[in-house]
Amino acid sequence: MNIPVTTDANHPALERLYAVRPHWQRVARARDALGLPDFTLLHAGPPYADPCDPAAPVLSSAVLCCLYENWATTEAQAEQLIASGQVRLVAAQSFGVVTPLAAVISPSTTLVEVADPQAPSRRAWSLLGSGTGAQIRFGSRNPAVLPRLAWRDTLLASALTAALERSGPIDLFTHAAAGLAGGDDLHARTTAATASLRAQLSPHIAELPVDAMLADTPLFFLTLWMAACHLMMSAAADGADPAASLVIALAGNGRDVGVRVAGDPHAWTTQPAAAPAGPRLAHTADAIAAPLTGDSGVIDAAGFGAHAFALAPEPAHAFATWLPAGWQDAQPTLFPGAHPAFPMLRCALDAAAVADRSLAPLAAIAMIGADGRTGLVGRGVYAAPVALFEAALRNH
Repeated sequence: MNIPVTTDANHPALERLYAVRPHWQRVARARDALGLPDFTLLHAGPPYADPCDPAAPVLSSAVLCCLYENWATTEAQAEQLIASGQVRLVAAQSFGVVTPLAAVISPSTTLVEVADPQAPSRRAWSLLGSGTGAQIRFGSRNPAVLPRLAWRDTLLASALTAALERSGPIDLFTHAAAGLAGGDDLHARTTAATASLRAQLSPHIAELPVDAMLADTPLFFLTLWMAACHLMMSAAADGADPAASLVIALAGNGRDVGVRVAGDPHAWTTQPAAAPAGPRLAHTADAIAAPLTGDSGVIDAAGFGAHAFALAPEPAHAFATWLPAGWQDAQPTLFPGAHPAFPMLRCALDAAAVADRSLAPLAAIAMIGADGRTGLVGRGVYAAPVALFEAALRNH
């Protein structure tokens, strides 16, 4: 395995990444945490060329948010608000937020807030998970999503606020390490990490339905880890040399896939996205999967997800048909870092290594229906095109 050499430009960025200790410190509504104004919604991935015309799954989630916020009383009214620009769709990462799949964030949305106690001014946010069943992240028009959002933003948010006040901030590295030791990749599978987190939280939770939700939701840890990885990668970009080529974002908006690199952290490089591929749910065999949608590729860019499959037998087996030959040896060569907290993995995807080796990095991102109605199609793995990283290097 030919591990890439850390360049002078990337070395200090890696040191900043290593220094971050992400802690879950609170839950808060987007209105309060971000100052998100009314009639503004946040979506995953790079900005749309025309935010009045989002991809169908994102539009469906945005419509549900308009109904939830009482900005509209019918789907048609909500669609008109979005098409006219009266409701604005903005890229979530411009607010320091990473959101999964087609999940759209409105002012009332409860977020998880992750910060480093050593540098509390640096924070990152993601969506608070709300259990199994109907989900805003799946990009459908399922009306059952609306009561699920209300439960999340009332009982669940209240219970977790009280639990975090009792427990104090929660060190996410502890539970990520437990996850990796228990067969998680921390993206496609977070079962062991969630169980570890629940073991710490349960003594502080008085509401039985909330504890039951944690027990029944093996992916609850996912959005916390998304925020943690976003916090780490953002630190890598803080004051970085313009030549720094670490990838700090890998995301899709349902039309385009985009990356940002540490040396030019505010600039997206994009190109049309393909869909992830992988095992499908039985009832979605004929559904068309949407092009890459979601911000969770930041997990894979940090070195987890698809790049931890060697430690995660279940997802590695599930995706075996869709993984390229020799991935176990080839993929680590794209990562120059060695995180002291995770010595079993390489970390920090390097756009220069991708271009030098002409090797597409992998990301474990689920499939959702392109029609904005089907919802979840199945688990997925995505090979990010080499040309995207070559363009990012030229652009910055």
